Amino acid sequence: MASGSAFFLGLLVGPVAVFLAVAATVIGATSSGWGYVVGAVVTSAGLLTKRWRRWRGLTRVGLGLLLIVAGARLLFSDGKGLHTARLPDGGWRLVNRLVDERDGTLLAAHALLLSGRLPAADARDFVPALEGAFARLRDSEGQIATPAIATWLGLQSPESFDAVVIPPEGRDSSEVAVVMLHGYTGNFAVYCWEMARSARAISALTVCPSVGPAGDWWSRRGEETLEHTFAWLARRGVRRVYLGGLSNGGLGASVLVGRAAHPGLELRGLVLISGASSKAPPPRVPVLLVEGRRDSMMPARLMRDYAQRAGPLATYVEVDSGHFAFLDRYEACEKAISAWLEDRERHAVLPGASSGGSSAGPSGVRQPGSSGRRPEHRAGAS
Repeated sequence: MASGSAFFLGLLVGPVAVFLAVAATVIGATSSGWGYVVGAVVTSAGLLTKRWRRWRGLTRVGLGLLLIVAGARLLFSDGKGLHTARLPDGGWRLVNRLVDERDGTLLAAHALLLSGRLPAADARDFVPALEGAFARLRDSEGQIATPAIATWLGLQSPESFDAVVIPPEGRDSSEVAVVMLHGYTGNFAVYCWEMARSARAISALTVCPSVGPAGDWWSRRGEETLEHTFAWLARRGVRRVYLGGLSNGGLGASVLVGRAAHPGLELRGLVLISGASSKAPPPRVPVLLVEGRRDSMMPARLMRDYAQRAGPLATYVEVDSGHFAFLDRYEACEKAISAWLEDRERHAVLPGASSGGSSAGPSGVRQPGSSGRRPEHRAGAS
């Protein structure tokens, strides 16, 4: 009876193991990804042969390999500077360390391409750009945890949510922070790390909270999550904050900039990447918009319209890309964001433009003073 049950279980596990082996070959899986695949294949082989009492140790060997890979990831997947934490109470989730973010993300990317759910104009350089981003991330941080797993498992709530936290280089704390809201499909460390590269220009702490796979930041849950993120930053001594968003996160940030607040933080500006809400009122703080000219998922005309409505508060930068400009044109995006942040921080220390000279806006976030020149409005820059 036991042998029959094992054989039946092997019939279930076997096809999954074969699928994972094919997928690992296609995406060029990481060492931990291949470790899981080999463990699954060996385990299924042991289960399928147990009824004939051949290779009875294969099941144990396969399960042992799976445990070794999982244990190694639990011990060593913390990054050099990038950390995935559970906010606002601290700590971290074991589940976020079990799978390499690169493997899961590339597998999902290939599935989206095969299903035709990504427009061709946006997906042309998507996979190579993802591979390049993960290569840069690995060289910089080594093994990392990812909040994407807990996000997809539905473990996020305003009272306890996962966030990627990246301190400025060579420092444990900072008085300025960049908060970036993730887009549709969830929170990925690779995007947060890309934003942190720009935030280094002003020695800012970068924090990327999680709300859920849909990236519905405009919901009440999203607003409360951002408010708790602001409160956590204020307790850490942060005084100035920039709010950013990618894709759906950009839509959410353009809405929440006038709603979510903390009295101890000065909101210095808004960074919208490939996303802004056409229904959001014009921002009352300077805003940088970075957009791909060929974006069909968030058409450039909508971002240009938002920039027009923001008037002299807006700086608009357009690059030759689709919706994934933050990946395949990362150098241009990083340069634009870094330069804009540096410009804003120069004004933060001018007389009358510091937090002491700011006036309180109706939302409760202190708005910057009116002295100092405003960022330029550049349409069509590349």
